[in-house]
Amino acid sequence: MARDRLLGALAVAAAASIWGTLGFFAKILYAEGVSFEALVAVRASIGWVAVFGFVLATGGIGSLRVARKDLAFLFPLGLIGIGAFYLFYFYTVRESEVGTAAILLYSSPAFVVLLAWLFLRETLGPVKIFALLLTVGGVFLVAGAYDPANLEVTPTVLLTGLLAGLTYGLYSIFGRPVAGHLSPAVILSYALFFGAALLIVAAVPTLDTLAGLSASSYALLFMLSVVHTTLGFALYTFGLRRLGAGRSAIVATVEPVVAGAIGVTLLGEDLTAPKVVGGLLVLAGAALAQVRPRKARPSHGTS
Repeated sequence: MARDRLLGALAVAAAASIWGTLGFFAKILYAEGVSFEALVAVRASIGWVAVFGFVLATGGIGSLRVARKDLAFLFPLGLIGIGAFYLFYFYTVRESEVGTAAILLYSSPAFVVLLAWLFLRETLGPVKIFALLLTVGGVFLVAGAYDPANLEVTPTVLLTGLLAGLTYGLYSIFGRPVAGHLSPAVILSYALFFGAALLIVAAVPTLDTLAGLSASSYALLFMLSVVHTTLGFALYTFGLRRLGAGRSAIVATVEPVVAGAIGVTLLGEDLTAPKVVGGLLVLAGAALAQVRPRKARPSHGTS
């Protein structure tokens, strides 16, 4: 059991570390002239081909058959949890610092808590309320809202960063009704398919930015599609099965830490004290949001 948990934690940390490098590699492609719309369209499309191939190889074409009622969740899962999320997040990365974008993304657990309370009737106890307050306070510091004259991010970037967190959280909300009877790979295959369809349409006006790139840039696009999508997903799923959803989500908070460290060391991004404190508050909120209340032990006495 201990060995399984250790392996699970290492796998989740590896997946989160891979995702933490997304912003850095995206910045390289932006410098080459690639639009964020074209980048995410390629990532989702090639990523779908890789996941689709994996599903066919492991379960056959029959494993892709789903009920119509499942499509009612898989369709918005792809359009919002993949399509809209990719657009908001990679726009935020382009317009702000890598570390800031990653911290704003980790407002996602707070959105999940609120959405689960509103639509899934989950309890909103004191711990989760405190997690929400930590997240709000952290975002306040990261954005520099304490000094409106010198904001760390523009209102537009703050909005898109928070929308990235919201749409990322909606992947979890839309995915819950189908998670019990569909495999994670099948769910991701449908999500990437629908998401890629939206992203290709959004990228049509800027697809020409993919022409004439260097071989290394094309290799980087392929890596973001296969390694950062398929391999990252496989590692996270492996860890999730051994660690559980709550612990996995907590371990995954290494993602913005990796992103921030890369931004500071490789991109020369500023690391101010308020931003560090704000980032820590957001991560603490993300961790607390995973806490589940213990069930009361049955009483054997008489009333």
